[in-house]
Amino acid sequence: MKKLLAVMFFAGSVVLFSSLTARADGAGEALFKKKMCFACHGAGKMGGDLATSKLDKAAMDKFLKDPKAANPKSAMPAFKGTEEERAALVDYVMGLRK
Repeated sequence: MKKLLAVMFFAGSVVLFSSLTARADGAGEALFKKKMCFACHGAGKMGGDLATSKLDKAAMDKFLKDPKAANPKSAMPAFKGTEEERAALVDYVMGLRK
């Protein structure tokens, strides 16, 4: 039982550390600014406030790849960048939640 608890604690610590470092390096926030996401996303803006989005991490990633597949009326362009950049942006957006 002690081994199981130790493994669970270690795994949880790794996940928490990974999550914190993904946001701590600022890559997602830098991309949010560089790609001008703030022009459409925020309280009262046409793209909606990402802090109140109901999408989970996987759905957000899928949406960024192809917004029109999720919503044919979407005015948002598909994310252009590497998978690592998209992952950093998703982590940043998920961190905006209240």
